[in-house]
Amino acid sequence: MHERVCSCRKWELTSIPCRHVISNKADHGECMQELHTYVHKVHWLQTWKTTYGYKVEPIKGRALWSRSECPMQITPPPHRNQPGRPKRKRRQSMEEKSQSKSQSQSQRSDVGPNEIHGHGPHGSGKLTRKFVSVTCSKCGNKGYNSRTCKGQGGT
Repeated sequence: MHERVCSCRKWELTSIPCRHVISNKADHGECMQELHTYVHKVHWLQTWKTTYGYKVEPIKGRALWSRSECPMQITPPPHRNQPGRPKRKRRQSMEEKSQSKSQSQSQRSDVGPNEIHGHGPHGSGKLTRKFVSVTCSKCGNKGYNSRTCKGQGGT
């Protein structure tokens, strides 16, 4: 208590006794009128009166203001392009977004059962483009492409 420290750290941060300190003082039978001695002098009324007791005189008119070296207009920083490929697609309005959502929901009813669940021709979980089977250019078989061809059958 004499170090003005509590485990909640509120007393350290605000320099005003926290509820733990007040309840501890009340439990030990100390006088509650002496709690002001545990508050830092910054929060005392007399300190505030001496700090803000001076009188500020206003300047009469803008002509008497001192000239500043700072520019009157603040300009934005220079534009720098962001890294990466620039976006070409225009931003859609909220109305266009809601229309495209309603159209995409109506098109989903035309999709086959394999496409709804996300099963490709081999059950990989990926949708193929318009559910068209992929054909290998090396051997001509369907179901894989030339990159994944392992010489399976062919011409």
